[in-house]
Amino acid sequence: MRGIEQIPWMYDALCALLERAGMRRWRDWVTGGARGRTLEVGCGTGRNLSCYPGGAALVAVDPDGHMLRKARERAPGVPLVRASAEALPFKDGAFDTVVSALVFCSVADPAAGLGEIRRVLGPGGRLRMLEHGRSDVPWRARWQDRIQPLWTRVAGGCHPNRETERLVEAAGFRIDPQTRRAKGTMRRFVADPAAPAPK
Repeated sequence: MRGIEQIPWMYDALCALLERAGMRRWRDWVTGGARGRTLEVGCGTGRNLSCYPGGAALVAVDPDGHMLRKARERAPGVPLVRASAEALPFKDGAFDTVVSALVFCSVADPAAGLGEIRRVLGPGGRLRMLEHGRSDVPWRARWQDRIQPLWTRVAGGCHPNRETERLVEAAGFRIDPQTRRAKGTMRRFVADPAAPAPK
């Protein structure tokens, strides 16, 4: 069974509700800071693709062919590639900016995906993320743990209790505290590779 996140019209309807609740400002922030050669990981139906500044040379990837077809309708001029975060088909250091927006909750192997992002970021490159994750409130975190198995099946792989910031730091990135914002379970931040990616 395809999950909610892999059904384009359902995914877009859910995103539209979130954007009305304030998510649009956060989407504009995560894309608006992109500079130079830019890769969006997990573009979905392409809702972000029109939000990038003119100076960004944009390429986007997604593992789902149905979602990419919708993204091509939205942004016919953007090069789109079918690929997963864990196996990016680009050379080392190919990008100045990597953007991930509401993606890493559903990446099957987040450590591998973050390792790939480090690999494709060039010197001085930055990762810009907008993600949801495990609540800081203990009872809410326990509730996320309880619903996670069913939610992951229904939502197409989404893990509501994933500690994405911890995973980013474990992958060798340093989160810039001046860029970090949190609201409920939502997080946005910029992270820099703390050291060259291991070969």
